[in-house]
Amino acid sequence: MTLSIVARDTKTGDFGVCGYTDIAGYGSLVPHVSLKCAVATQAYVNVDNGIEMLELVDKKYSIKKSGEKIIGKDKNKDMRQMIAIGVNNSKFVWTGKNTLDYKSSIIGNDYVVAGNCLSSINVLKKTALYFENNRSIDFPFRLINSIIAGDKAGGHTQKISYYSKKLKKNISKSTKSVFGNSWSSALIIASNKPKIWHNLRVDAHSEPLKELKKILNSTISSAKKLNKFYNGAIEVKPSYWRKIIK
Repeated sequence: MTLSIVARDTKTGDFGVCGYTDIAGYGSLVPHVSLKCAVATQAYVNVDNGIEMLELVDKKYSIKKSGEKIIGKDKNKDMRQMIAIGVNNSKFVWTGKNTLDYKSSIIGNDYVVAGNCLSSINVLKKTALYFENNRSIDFPFRLINSIIAGDKAGGHTQKISYYSKKLKKNISKSTKSVFGNSWSSALIIASNKPKIWHNLRVDAHSEPLKELKKILNSTISSAKKLNKFYNGAIEVKPSYWRKIIK
């Protein structure tokens, strides 16, 4: 199960991704951001797809063309879920037909919400509704609170069903028996005025969203104290938070 939101802050132009999943390492797998777009690649995840999206957009490909190019050559595209938003609120949305149910997405003016292995469409609706109705809230909190709203609306499904090629039959199992008890979450933002709290992760925790929000509050408080002590000398210069050198 994974639930994510990719969004653009219309007040600042910042791009952000926030979400959670019922395995460890959401932050190292799903979210990707630059000053030109935000991407979440999930389900049968391929991290390279997210990185390639950033690279193509940087080369002036449109979000739509970039997504079509990436998914078009992906031999496992039917098991992928990928969403992205770019400048002028351009968007790309893909949910493969073999992604675990319930799966879908909601497209808004300045955001896209998507998930798989969810309890129902209501999870996506509540995530989107919170984001739309709370525009006065600071972007990081708005992102996290939107995902929390989705979790409260039902979050992940308790059982998953899939076809086993080995056994040649449909299998139904509890979500926990398949994915375990290590949940994870992350918040990542690309901004022209980057802050320490724009890149936060909870890699393995029983309550990753609660912990992520706690870390956000603590990091903001700590950063303000540091800024006061060092008279603003500490600068955050992400490149954008991860850079692959080949």
